[in-house]
Amino acid sequence: MPTAPIPIFSHAALHELDRRAGEEFHIPILVLMENAGRAVAEAALRHVKKGAGVLLVCGPGNNGGDGLVAARHVHNAGVPVQILLLEPPEKYRDAGAAQLAIVQAMKLPVRVISADHGELRDWLVESNPLDIIVDGIFGTGLSREVTGVARAVIQALNVSRRTIVSIDIPSGLDCDTGLPLGIAIRAKETVSFCGMKAGFAQAGALGYWGKVTVADIGAPVELLRELAMKP
Repeated sequence: MPTAPIPIFSHAALHELDRRAGEEFHIPILVLMENAGRAVAEAALRHVKKGAGVLLVCGPGNNGGDGLVAARHVHNAGVPVQILLLEPPEKYRDAGAAQLAIVQAMKLPVRVISADHGELRDWLVESNPLDIIVDGIFGTGLSREVTGVARAVIQALNVSRRTIVSIDIPSGLDCDTGLPLGIAIRAKETVSFCGMKAGFAQAGALGYWGKVTVADIGAPVELLRELAMKP
């Protein structure tokens, strides 16, 4: 049988997909997030060598929530995890807050990155050089230049020489243009949900997304077909 082409989505289409999956198909965001996080965990585990662990860097949005889901699946697979939050726990809302409550109840190690990102620098010095990093800082909705702690963290991750797996899109990359918004993660692998991102085809995105693995997170195929960019 011929293989169907991989769908391509803009940021606006992905936002609409999340909204309509809930409103029209009654699929809670927690269900999509669970499927997304499991797919990320599977990708991360493919990179983990014997004796190594995984650091998950999670922002306060849905992308970070996916990372928190991934953390518990990696933990359940018997691999050591560390979680670094970009914001204090009270800044995590809705589905992200629910996922944070789960990992806290599981007593997984969670720390908040301070203004000088010393927690990340300590991890890079003290961890196994084979440990990998999961990037859940920003998702496809980012439209402003990356500044502050997030910029410093992305820069530190890029120079760490660790294998980085990005959730949905390398943090800092514009979904539609494929250009870094000041700075962006340079990933070894990107687990892209539902299909490819419009910006991945742009020349400016080369060197950021690495290998792209498309993951099904349970969105209705009818909705994917309707919202995907037309050939």
